[in-house]
Amino acid sequence: MPRLKKEAPPQDPIEQDFLAAIDRLQDGEPKNKQLKVRKAKGTLKVNVANVALEAGHSRTLIALETGCRYPRVRELIKQAKTGHNGLPTTLNEVIARLRADNVELRAQLNSHKAALLAHFNARDKAEKEAARERGIASRLRKEIADSGTVVAIVQKEVQ
Repeated sequence: MPRLKKEAPPQDPIEQDFLAAIDRLQDGEPKNKQLKVRKAKGTLKVNVANVALEAGHSRTLIALETGCRYPRVRELIKQAKTGHNGLPTTLNEVIARLRADNVELRAQLNSHKAALLAHFNARDKAEKEAARERGIASRLRKEIADSGTVVAIVQKEVQ
């Protein structure tokens, strides 16, 4: 069974800078002064802004969902956030990650379905209640119209 390559070769020096910055942040050895302060405080995280700051390049190169100039770097940052240690090297790792993602997505789907059902039932109940209230109001309006506008002050004797 063929194995995936550990890493694709970097395309240009900017991508190399981003990859080196990711490695330094994961090792906890940033070169940037601001990030060193964050490391001392214990708040240093691997995210798009910190990687861009450490690499010395604009974060828009890796931060945009669509039209990202370096999607491989963006993917590595996302994996570092979730705790994965880089791109999978074997097909079994790929399959395991896809299965885990599938389980997570199914759980989200089930929770969204439950919320949708609750909203549907609440709306159905509200529509029935509104229809019932409209019926009551209609009957009251009809009774008022049928009673007329003449009010007897003296009651007529019942024979």
